[in-house]
Amino acid sequence: MAVSSNKLATVDKRPFFEKALTYGVQQGLIDSIRCEAIVADGAKGTVQVAEYFGTSHLFTALENARKRIVHLVSLYLEDQFGNDLDKAARSLCDNSFLSHSRGGNDLLKKLHAMPESAVFDGGVKGQTLKDFQDERTLAKPLTHAAYHKELARRGANTAQQAAARWFAQDMAVPVSALDSIGADAVIRTGLLRRLGTADGCPNRQEFAHLIQKLRAVAVATGKLKFPKSLLDDVPDAHREIASGIRREIEKHDAPLLFDAMLALDEAFNRIESRYFLRETGLEDVDAFEAFVSTAWQQLTKGKEDPYSRLTLFMCLAAGLKPKTTLTAAEARSLIRKVRKDGFQEDVVSRLIATSAPFAIRDDLLAMWEDEFFPEAQVRLLDASDEKTIFAMQFLSENCNIKKK
Repeated sequence: MAVSSNKLATVDKRPFFEKALTYGVQQGLIDSIRCEAIVADGAKGTVQVAEYFGTSHLFTALENARKRIVHLVSLYLEDQFGNDLDKAARSLCDNSFLSHSRGGNDLLKKLHAMPESAVFDGGVKGQTLKDFQDERTLAKPLTHAAYHKELARRGANTAQQAAARWFAQDMAVPVSALDSIGADAVIRTGLLRRLGTADGCPNRQEFAHLIQKLRAVAVATGKLKFPKSLLDDVPDAHREIASGIRREIEKHDAPLLFDAMLALDEAFNRIESRYFLRETGLEDVDAFEAFVSTAWQQLTKGKEDPYSRLTLFMCLAAGLKPKTTLTAAEARSLIRKVRKDGFQEDVVSRLIATSAPFAIRDDLLAMWEDEFFPEAQVRLLDASDEKTIFAMQFLSENCNIKKK
């Protein structure tokens, strides 16, 4: 009969403190007197922890406090000595139990003090220290591995915020202006501003000008690359982070920003949330819309009321010179033309898709294709309306028709 070579592995799920204490007793490192001192310290600390989180008069509260303090001691021992039970046991022998629990609590305090994300929060924490301690010692206790994983993540957030502060200073932006802003957005703007040799932190219009300038370079050279010298003056502590974000811009943003076939405002809307732009008010918004939608502005002459837009669309659909206002004679001429030649159905949709401001593009398409144009076809092409009375009435109600 063949003998199985399989062996059962044992999994020790005891808290690290218990493992270290058991080892110390078995090896003669911790005697009975020291054990009694640990028990006394543990009892004292358990009452203190229970009172801190509520009350020490309930058995459940005391039992939870015992779990919390054992977890804190375990976290500290494992952080200090890894899996070395001998060193951990000697530490329990040489130092008080409560000093170990304070060490574990200090580790949690250090973690809580670090930013939860790379977004600047103005110093306001999403979770109070007490709530954090409550959760991380009982409801969701941190293992040593999970602690260091979270420590590394928050450390990366700290480093990215520090780099963002440097770039903000480089752009003469006060730290107070970064509240609720992602650190990566600040660094992105700082890098692109340097590439385009712009002054200070751009607002939306200045950023659009910057993109247009860099687009011209990209079209002329066939690519857009950040020169290595761009980061020469960036401190060593921030350079790796800046280089990583530079690679992200080259890989993800550049194909959109510098695609000459993509309308500038559409490209801008796709990537705007990734950048930090200086707020300047309504004048900046108006100037930006005018800049990125030059073709649209030329067509509408700045008239953005629905009557002017529909007049413009009707002229284009009829194959006439685009206007935002028609005389009565021009309106009748338009009706006769579409009854003779029909409508050019796709012209308006293409115009909206390529030239209209990105923010209102979908609404304009829905209004034209789903609401206005279907009814315009019925009203203007009605052969029974020989004197164009109802067709003219429809245009007068929806378009700009000059009256004598």
